[in-house]
Amino acid sequence: MVVAHYLGVPEEDRAQFDGWTQAIVAANTAEGGIATAGDAVASMMAYFTELIERRRAEPQDDTISHLVAAGVGADGDIAGTLSVLAFTFTMVTGGNDTTTGMLGGSMPLLHQRPDQRQLLVDNPGLIPDAVEELLRLTSPVQGLARTTTRDVTIGDTTVPAGRKVLLLYGSANRDERQYGPDAGELDVTRRPRNILTFSHGAHHCLGQRRPGCSRGWR
Repeated sequence: MVVAHYLGVPEEDRAQFDGWTQAIVAANTAEGGIATAGDAVASMMAYFTELIERRRAEPQDDTISHLVAAGVGADGDIAGTLSVLAFTFTMVTGGNDTTTGMLGGSMPLLHQRPDQRQLLVDNPGLIPDAVEELLRLTSPVQGLARTTTRDVTIGDTTVPAGRKVLLLYGSANRDERQYGPDAGELDVTRRPRNILTFSHGAHHCLGQRRPGCSRGWR
């Protein structure tokens, strides 16, 4: 629902939107999931094509309206319209499940540590850094496979070029060498830096700035 709001999906359409996103996310896990996901993608792209036209006529304060206002997807600009559709698909597939995971994972962390929650209640200025800390601990995407393009040495181990490796972001984000002996604990005053929740390099998550932008920081 956060991504739907961000893109400009009207509230009355969000239940339908949520159904599409769930079908897409479950493509590889549910029986008949690929076919169902294909239908969901087709329906969602048709919906967003119509929404682009609606926002061209009646702009709102949302991402699709801003893209249209910038001239992307103007009348007759098929390539531009396809770019907007590709953007919306990226935000849905890459941002809906991860946003839900982060928010859902943060709730029990704060529930288990009422002292940390109270710190945020008493000091709202801590919220930006607390978001980073919660992103560190929840790590909605736990890992991603990569291929080394050259020999890489990590500690005492050298990984030869061309090897498949699995980067475990959830583990790296709790590395005591980086975050101290209490790396597995929630500390809203920690101010963690260099977290790997959003990966790095070519696969750096497009949504990295979203948590900050939503609160007007950094």
